[in-house]
Amino acid sequence: MATGVNDGPVPTARGGEAVSAAALLILAAANAALPVALACPAISGQTLVYVDIFDGPPENQADLVPDQHSAPASKTAWNSWQLEAGPDGLYVTCGYGKKLEGPYSRMETIRLPETVKTCRADFKTGPGPGDLTLQRFSCR
Repeated sequence: MATGVNDGPVPTARGGEAVSAAALLILAAANAALPVALACPAISGQTLVYVDIFDGPPENQADLVPDQHSAPASKTAWNSWQLEAGPDGLYVTCGYGKKLEGPYSRMETIRLPETVKTCRADFKTGPGPGDLTLQRFSCR
């Protein structure tokens, strides 16, 4: 079927199916490089309250379980991760809001550098068993 318009070849996906411009933009955005960092970004007016570390992109849902520690006398607790990057790298999801359990007003994802070996999240404990306030998060 000829339309009289020839803009060149139609982009195709594997298998020869036509790909729309919108689909190409979505694919490009999904493959855009995430920032590489050792800590969650500081965002003006936002408080970091939650972190989760993933082996591979977060959408693969391979979150890593930290070693959990506490010091009741000093009302502190901390999570630590000993890390070894898999083929898809290591990622951190950073949640900003008012409480650890959410809801979050903003979520950011960073990719950890290939050389990172450990991460640590420090918390202040409250009166309840699950009452934790994130004080600091960093990786090395």
